[in-house]
Amino acid sequence: MSRVLRAAVVQAGESTEDLDANLDSLEALVRRASRRDDGTSPDLVLLPELITTPYFCTSRATDRSGWAQTLPGPTTGRFAALARELGVAIVWGMYERTGSDVLHNSAVAVDANGDLLPWRDADGNSRPAYRKLSLPANHVGGVDVDEKFFFSPGASPVVLDVLGVRFACVICYDRSFPEHWALARAMGAEVVLAVVSSLGSREELFLQELSIRAMESQVFVLAANRAGAEELNGHRVSYFGRSCAVDPTGSVLSEAPAHSAGAVLQVDLDLDLVTRTRAAFPLSRDRRSDVVELLARLVATR
Repeated sequence: MSRVLRAAVVQAGESTEDLDANLDSLEALVRRASRRDDGTSPDLVLLPELITTPYFCTSRATDRSGWAQTLPGPTTGRFAALARELGVAIVWGMYERTGSDVLHNSAVAVDANGDLLPWRDADGNSRPAYRKLSLPANHVGGVDVDEKFFFSPGASPVVLDVLGVRFACVICYDRSFPEHWALARAMGAEVVLAVVSSLGSREELFLQELSIRAMESQVFVLAANRAGAEELNGHRVSYFGRSCAVDPTGSVLSEAPAHSAGAVLQVDLDLDLVTRTRAAFPLSRDRRSDVVELLARLVATR
């Protein structure tokens, strides 16, 4: 009997400084995503990066730390209640504050019972969220982005076990580092969730980049990108969307429209394709651990 994951990818966006209104809009989108054309519900609903707030990392002038929330907290409580009502698991990106006041750009998950799900690192240690590992400080889309000022990086890659599937996650900039994908594969992931708020010239290669990463890692990729225009910190920018699903061979299964908030992709992932793809083209068998170790040594001394 084949294993199938029914997923919904929500291309949310156009968030404002009214955080309650943002949550209302996200709830409406999740409700819409939970109703498939055939009358069934998805197993999992995926939302973009930092989606409960505008993307605020374009200016140091305004303190946004008051937008960060603990886990559990008000936002997790609201998504938990929604997940219980609809009978779906939900994964979303948010601004996290730990109990020791460390701030992270995080991906959080609740299951269909509304329980906050633990992520686990390679040593089996539990984490309440996936915390973005690679934080950008660069110029993109006509604005300066400085996540290093706002967040601390996560401690390590993690995986999430739910719905009989092992998931890994990358948040936006993470996707450009092949080592994150290689570790997802080595940690047993079958599906990588890409939680994104991307803009500017990165649109040109967005699908190609995800297709190559899916092919190299032989995993499914579900990517939810923010879409539409937002105005904050004196900047008006348009996030390009193009949320998508990609299979382990690198083929794009579904793609949302560009620059259009509110699109929902409904996709069924035949998880047995992961096994078949890896058996037919055994990349993991032929990876050179000595080359990986050399890369780690050279990067550490750069």
